[in-house]
Amino acid sequence: MKTKASSPFRGRSILLLIALTAVIPFVLAWYYAQHPELIQKTSNYGTLVVPVQTLPEGSLLAEPFGDPKLVEEVKGRWVLLQVTQEGCPAVCKDALHRTHQAWLMLNKEMLRVRRVLLVQDAKTASEEVIRKDDALVPARLNPVLLKTLESAAGGPVPEGALFLIDPLMNVALWYAPSFDPYQLVKDLKHLLKASQIG
Repeated sequence: MKTKASSPFRGRSILLLIALTAVIPFVLAWYYAQHPELIQKTSNYGTLVVPVQTLPEGSLLAEPFGDPKLVEEVKGRWVLLQVTQEGCPAVCKDALHRTHQAWLMLNKEMLRVRRVLLVQDAKTASEEVIRKDDALVPARLNPVLLKTLESAAGGPVPEGALFLIDPLMNVALWYAPSFDPYQLVKDLKHLLKASQIG
């Protein structure tokens, strides 16, 4: 029985294939090291606060304007925190609406989350959009707390920005004013599922 002699071309092809198999992983590793943005993918939509910023004890609801029962319910829960420093302009009202919608989308998990709005004065807290929101706790903005939030955001807190505070009063994530409520809900559901507290 005769066997066909292997052609030199076929032998070279196999050798080249083996060489490429050894070299390609190193080339890809070098390329991704030069372009890390191509592989940096986080599982959260909000911006993770690093290093951890903890709100000063008692500063969140030092001067609440809302129902005492709601104020008590904030303790030990996850908090969607919004800050307004100039009354509550349109961007503030829009963010309030989106956080309310996101909170409702949590369904049975909504009991683990509370919404807080920090304002400059009682006049802002009595605005109709705030007063009629029975799931919102307005409180006076504490300057020390504002500094902590500015550290978390890496600069001045933009109107309409949102902070997610864990039950231990750590600022976990923050969201730009144009945040998507559906993505916010995804983050919340992920954290609530993973968390044993709050």
